[in-house]
Amino acid sequence: MSASDEGGDDARWRRLVFPADYRNPTPSARYNLTVIGAGPAGLLTAIAAAGLGARVALIERAGLGGDCLNVGCVPSKTLLAAASSGLEFALALKRVRAVRAAIAVHDSVERYTAAGVDVFLGQASFASAHEIRVGEATLRTRRAVIATGARAHIPPLPGLAGIAPLTNETVFDLAGQPRRLAVLGAGPVGCELGQAFARLGTEVELLELAPQILPQEEPEAAERVADALLRDGVRLRPGVRVASAGRTDAGKTLRLADGTQVVADEVLVAAGRTRNVAELRLERAGVRADPTSGIAVNARLQTSHPHIYAAGDVCSALQFTHAADAQARVVVRNALFPGSARADRLVMPKCTYTRPELAHVGASSRDLDRAGRAFDRYRVEFGELDRGLTDDSADGYAEVLTARGTDRILGATIVGKDAGEQLSPVVLALTLGLGLERLGPLVLPYPTRSEYLRRIIDAHARTRLTPLAARTLRWWLTRTR
Repeated sequence: MSASDEGGDDARWRRLVFPADYRNPTPSARYNLTVIGAGPAGLLTAIAAAGLGARVALIERAGLGGDCLNVGCVPSKTLLAAASSGLEFALALKRVRAVRAAIAVHDSVERYTAAGVDVFLGQASFASAHEIRVGEATLRTRRAVIATGARAHIPPLPGLAGIAPLTNETVFDLAGQPRRLAVLGAGPVGCELGQAFARLGTEVELLELAPQILPQEEPEAAERVADALLRDGVRLRPGVRVASAGRTDAGKTLRLADGTQVVADEVLVAAGRTRNVAELRLERAGVRADPTSGIAVNARLQTSHPHIYAAGDVCSALQFTHAADAQARVVVRNALFPGSARADRLVMPKCTYTRPELAHVGASSRDLDRAGRAFDRYRVEFGELDRGLTDDSADGYAEVLTARGTDRILGATIVGKDAGEQLSPVVLALTLGLGLERLGPLVLPYPTRSEYLRRIIDAHARTRLTPLAARTLRWWLTRTR
């Protein structure tokens, strides 16, 4: 954790999530549930189970709140907002620390102990499937949940470790603003932080092995974000391979496979995640896992041992805070009760919080093309909406894909201001199995960007007006004049 701002927000943050003077409690004789990891999945599992009357232990080695609060969602989104508002670098980082400390109250040791959870700070390891060690204590438990999350993956590039690259865990501890920043990886983390630093005045170069930035997204959606990054001065280098790293008199140097070099004051690695499983001694509990794919679970989030569950980044390809939250709810039902809740039935949206945002849910056009599934495409450009003109937010579009010839929604992509918020009605429709026709009576306020959905509903309705139906309507209207 950061050593900066010792008497201010950072000190308050640390006292809340990992107090130095905290003493672990005496373990109960036996717990209903022991949760390892206090990120979003672990916190919700612990407090929900305790609220239902279970005896719960929660073990955390670094700081309650996990990556999301401490080095992930909260600081990165705050930094991007601060950069977009015109703050200078030092004030932007001060804002990050203030917001993190304010939100830490909700994830504090004090809050969870007050809720009846026995909080243990330290490294957990299994002694057996029903015994977990932390420090000198051994906790005995009926069920266990592993929610230890993931950390930044450092690629095995020659020389990379020697230049001390930044990750999301260290970038917010910078004492000063780098003049030049090279970012390895143009996924959501790389794009968000790259744009934030560019808006703060740093020269940013974004390198990506795939032929486009945000390679998991629709190509046109990624291109819209790329255009915005270029306008902010980010130099984009998709389709490049970094061969090695080192130091020269000019700075930290990345040597590319084509022989060219990228020189920067700092290098930020945003090239995937490694699951936190190495120190848990999972073999003692009969739990299968590896650092790349994480812990193997079934649809009920059971591991290879039926009394041990996992949730969040440690076991899921969907590495989002909201995914961890949803999976924790599945775990609580299944671990404490004769439950059959399934995580594979969850509708899981995602959002990249660049300016403009890129949000998506369901299948993409590439997914459907690969599967050989026919589909219809409905699109509205935000420049066609009155709200896009009134508040200068015309940059972007909304697109909904439906099964060919039907109103069944298969997926949706939105690029634009507050795209994550605008996606919510489609997420709800997919969750409840509502097609565009069932959404027909929906009334949306004017003028808002959510009007895109009204237009898409109407566009689909017009496709239902077959030539025969049109002739019948004209005949009827003629007869009733």
